[in-house]
Amino acid sequence: MSDMEFTIPLGQIVSYVFLSTICFLLRRYKMGLMISFAYVFNWGLMHGKANFVDMIGRPTMGLFFYLLSGLMMAILVLVGFFREG
Repeated sequence: MSDMEFTIPLGQIVSYVFLSTICFLLRRYKMGLMISFAYVFNWGLMHGKANFVDMIGRPTMGLFFYLLSGLMMAILVLVGFFREG
């Protein structure tokens, strides 16, 4: 068993479930997947916050890689969102 705990605020869980359910009921699958990505990316950033800052308080390279990969994924999702099909 791990000593680490990861808690997600109830308001975020409720808004995530509400928004994704609405998107999927309206058959807006790409929008629902974009919302899922945004929430999971945010939760990953919250959970890894300790790993992204060194002991002095400066951001580490891990933060830059995390943000860069998130930006690249968001761009790919947006391109896919505006494509037909």
